[in-house]
Amino acid sequence: MKKQIENYRRYIFLGIIIISLGITFNTTLKDVPGSLGTVFIAVGGLFFIIGMSKKSKVDKQNNK
Repeated sequence: MKKQIENYRRYIFLGIIIISLGITFNTTLKDVPGSLGTVFIAVGGLFFIIGMSKKSKVDKQNNK
């Protein structure tokens, strides 16, 4: 059986992975893809914020 992951958890998990890739690009590959690392960190933060927003909406619906 597959366990269905909530939609907001996917966004949060994806955001964390993209942020970690961005940090890796910034620290280890400084020459060429350094700016790409900064973009990855920004996009990962955006996904993380979207996931947290969706989580708060789900929490509000469950508390009603």
